[in-house]
Amino acid sequence: MCPSCQQSVLDDDVKECPFCGAAMDGSSGPTTPAKPAARKKEASADQPQAPAKAAEPVQQKEEDPFAVKPKAPRKVIKLQRKPTAKVNHRVVCPMCDTNGFGTEAVAGKEVKCPNPKCLMPIFTAPELEVVEPEEPKKPLVTPVRIFSLVAVLVMAGIGIFFYVNLPPAPTPEPVPGPIVNDGNDNIDQVDPKKNDPVIPDGPPAKPPVDIAALEQTIFQSSIDSALQRSDNRSKPYCRQLNAEAYIANGDLANALKQLEAFDALESGLNYFKITPLSIIGWSHLKKGDTAAANKSADEALSFSSKLPKTGAEAVRHAVALGSLLVALERYEDARALLETREDVQDVAQSAARIAIVIEDGTFALDESYNWLPKVRWTSPLSFATAYSAAIRGYSTQTAEFVKALQDPMRKSECLAAYAAAQANLAVRSGAAFQMDALPAIEGITPEDQNRALAQALQSLKKDATSEKLSNQVATAMESWQIPEAAVIPEFLSIYNGDYQFGTISHRAAAHAHLLLARFYSQAGEKAKAWEHVEKSLKYTATIGPSKATADALVKDVDQNRASIQSRLASELNIEGDIRQRTAFNRYRTNATSIAKEAQNRIDLESQIYDVTLDWGLSDQYFQAFKTDLQTPRTDNFRTILENNLSTDVLYSLRQSSNDAAVKEYLDAWPSAATGKSRLESRLEINRLVDAGNIPQVRLLMKRIDLSLHDPLIELRYACQIAEQQNSEVTLDWIAGMNSIVDQEVAYRFSSVKMTRRGEIESFWDASKKRNLSATDKCSRNLGLIEGLNSTDVYLQETEEPQPGKKKP
Repeated sequence: MCPSCQQSVLDDDVKECPFCGAAMDGSSGPTTPAKPAARKKEASADQPQAPAKAAEPVQQKEEDPFAVKPKAPRKVIKLQRKPTAKVNHRVVCPMCDTNGFGTEAVAGKEVKCPNPKCLMPIFTAPELEVVEPEEPKKPLVTPVRIFSLVAVLVMAGIGIFFYVNLPPAPTPEPVPGPIVNDGNDNIDQVDPKKNDPVIPDGPPAKPPVDIAALEQTIFQSSIDSALQRSDNRSKPYCRQLNAEAYIANGDLANALKQLEAFDALESGLNYFKITPLSIIGWSHLKKGDTAAANKSADEALSFSSKLPKTGAEAVRHAVALGSLLVALERYEDARALLETREDVQDVAQSAARIAIVIEDGTFALDESYNWLPKVRWTSPLSFATAYSAAIRGYSTQTAEFVKALQDPMRKSECLAAYAAAQANLAVRSGAAFQMDALPAIEGITPEDQNRALAQALQSLKKDATSEKLSNQVATAMESWQIPEAAVIPEFLSIYNGDYQFGTISHRAAAHAHLLLARFYSQAGEKAKAWEHVEKSLKYTATIGPSKATADALVKDVDQNRASIQSRLASELNIEGDIRQRTAFNRYRTNATSIAKEAQNRIDLESQIYDVTLDWGLSDQYFQAFKTDLQTPRTDNFRTILENNLSTDVLYSLRQSSNDAAVKEYLDAWPSAATGKSRLESRLEINRLVDAGNIPQVRLLMKRIDLSLHDPLIELRYACQIAEQQNSEVTLDWIAGMNSIVDQEVAYRFSSVKMTRRGEIESFWDASKKRNLSATDKCSRNLGLIEGLNSTDVYLQETEEPQPGKKKP
């Protein structure tokens, strides 16, 4: 070791330190700075460095078992779960279909799936699609083309000139043909069968549709569409539709395979299995296998905890499972499933109507308005569930379900659903409706029972049975005491909340009178109809005060806070600013709730007046208007007329050719002539739909405020067009629909109707030419399969229909 720099020196006979130059015996100090001996002398800046030689490979022995060249580590880009402003390029894992996000730079590189449960997370991201620029179009008019066109025209003119000036050809004399007689034929006789050609009466008959081959094609289309990545709104929804199609075709094994595919998607939407599992339960129950049906119901019920509380999907799945639970006598499970999802909004009302026509197998959405008028129900899910169970033949179980309900309003509406199902079953079978068919249920009032009978009347045609039933209901209604209209409560009653508007019996009575009014209007008894409309409005008047008085209350609260607060303090002996403000806030909250009840009342009454015009009661409406001019009413009649219906009443009067009424109406209400009638627009659209004039329908609908439309108006027209027009017209209408969800339902319903008409081949061929999304195709295919399994149109004449299955 060097005594100066403390570096280790291995050689024993060295006199000077190779590091610092000091004497090893310590007689002299270091002569150069200490530096590592292993470091080479750096090359000078002006001297070029020689290129480094590549290291020679190490010779490895053959017997070395570890002589394996190590692999270089791969650089894998991990995808993010959610997109950001900069990281928004979507990459779909080919193994688990999970969406990942990165920059566009990941294209063509190895990436890692963000799903930690993915079995093969490393894959190569697809390359970006390169859009080649279009070649510039050549001009249509060029000198060469002009010269060629002129030359052709000149040559054609010369040819025509010479052809016209040719001399006429001589007429050849007829030459008799050779006559050959073998001695057996009479040459003077002519056989008309040999000389006259056989002309068919019409075009040759089309060969029958190969249903088996077409079915295979349809199912293959459904499978391919479910795997489609682009233009696919929902892969789980595709799987649900495909499973329903296999069930409709009696193939439960393949249906279950479609449901198993949900687990691989990891979408968190397993509640989409509820409807297919419920349909499987119905198929087991139809065969008498109650145990298997309960097992399917249990599995479907296990997914209901994730089912949303609102929305069309919640309604559809809840009704499908709820009706099965009712049939299986699991009333408490059905009640718990439905009650938490009841909603009075248009989405729930529309979805419940769609569920009804699916569950009863008719898919007759437009026709449903004939027996289920457009009036808002407070429990649309329970109504649809009770009807669906009863229409399938489970009337006893439906009656027990109604008894098990706790809410009086829900119990009343489900009894009406039960009655509607019994009436429709009687119409289908050709039997007479039994007027004593309603079960005796505790808690059902006379108003509830007669509302149910009035609902049954909507399905019956005018005959002796229906006339007897209508008289029975009308007689029962005469004994009902008309309640007083609601008014603004007293000052302290508002503060205390000591008021109540509209009982359940009043609402049932209002609905019963309205349903009876519709029956009379359809039977041509308009005077009777208007009488019951007026009585219905007397019951709706109990729901809340008039809109004018409620608006005055809210305005008073907003403008006179100080005086109201002072009055509360004086009459209630309240001291202290904080307590006085608290009292005022309570008064204002209750006043706002009163105004809300008033709005509910006028919304219901507006709907009643609107439908009565559709029922052709314009003359009666005008008489009520004249009476109001002489003796002003205190209800919402004038407000509704001014805000919503003035132009509709004028149009209806003109359509009835009541010129005197038109003149008198315009004299009293001249502003009605300046507006556009919604009723006129609806009737004009109906006329254009019947004529198949789709472009004009679209143009007219754009001119009308969409908020004035029936929420299902486009879907209704799609069903109507599919019943009347050809495939191209039907598909044109569906392609222009505004709602994507309604569009998918339209493809399903139209496919069913076209198939039942015998137009499956033309509809299939026409739809293949359209640019349908994946969900559109699966919806169409489900409708085609449902149509095939519900009609005997395609059965060969020599074949007999198989039991339980109408298709070949």
